[in-house]
Amino acid sequence: MVIPPMAKITILGAGAMGSALTIPLADNGHDIKLWFTEFDKPILNALAQGREHPRLKTRLPKEISLYGPSSLKEAVEDSEVIVIAVSSKGVYPITQRLRDVGGYEGKIVMTVTKGIEEFNGEFMTMTQVISKNLGGVDIVFVSGPSLAAELSRRMPTHVVYSSVREEVALEAKKIFETQYYRISVTSDVIGTELCAALKNPYAIAYGIVEGYSAKNSVEGYKNLRASMITKSVSEMAEIVSRLGGKKETAFGLSGFGDLYVTCLGGRNGLFGRLLGSGLSVEEAFKEMKARNLGVVEGYANALTLHNFLLRKGIGPRDAPIIHTVYKILYEGYDATKVINVL
Repeated sequence: MVIPPMAKITILGAGAMGSALTIPLADNGHDIKLWFTEFDKPILNALAQGREHPRLKTRLPKEISLYGPSSLKEAVEDSEVIVIAVSSKGVYPITQRLRDVGGYEGKIVMTVTKGIEEFNGEFMTMTQVISKNLGGVDIVFVSGPSLAAELSRRMPTHVVYSSVREEVALEAKKIFETQYYRISVTSDVIGTELCAALKNPYAIAYGIVEGYSAKNSVEGYKNLRASMITKSVSEMAEIVSRLGGKKETAFGLSGFGDLYVTCLGGRNGLFGRLLGSGLSVEEAFKEMKARNLGVVEGYANALTLHNFLLRKGIGPRDAPIIHTVYKILYEGYDATKVINVL
């Protein structure tokens, strides 16, 4: 599918990343529709009143057309590209709704949502969910180090667009790429999706080491932190390779790059630091809530990935870090056991 120079783009979900993507699209002169889920109503109210986005702390371009939860059909019917930017648990019901209203046929469907979810006893990546519910559409998966707040402020960002048909990812790249938002392209969809799902629990593991370091030494444990991030990427690469992806994907932007930025600037890394400092899982959640920091994706990811990997025959000996994080979060293991794994 060839997209016209001035395209019509619909973004489903007005959270941080979905809203941040409106910035490069507006800078490229595209026609942007932003559709709000039922959970996005406070954001809709803020933007409709001309205020800044509550999570991004910045104002979005005035040219964006806003669509409420009941206007899904109108939001997608004449667009060339549809971007799904809801939570990983929301992708299944949103694509079912999209299937019911129609208007997606023959269009590029993109997703910035990362994760593996279990639906009706079946583990699926986000592109697999889209393919299951929307049939033979062209799908592009977005991965790599991309903090929404930085993108919304036009800070330099480099991501990866993956599609089984690489030419489709190249078409999407033409639409979104700017001087500050750079895009690499790959056909390794399964590799990029696995990395995107795995990086959150690994970021928790890194955070535990960092929190333990802060608790026990003003300046130290740098060797240990370096070991943790290196071993995490190596473990990720082995998992990707065994499940049909390219090992080198784990050492690139989709793997190491995304893990690094999540460790340093994400909620999962902070959650791990709280655990490493000596807080229990429950206490760490209370602290995250007190700071108004929202969902810790790695918590739910750890459970799903633990079960998913076991079903694929990848147990604690094959992926010791990821399974130890699961035991810390769900079986009451002491957080410092993740250090012993090294």
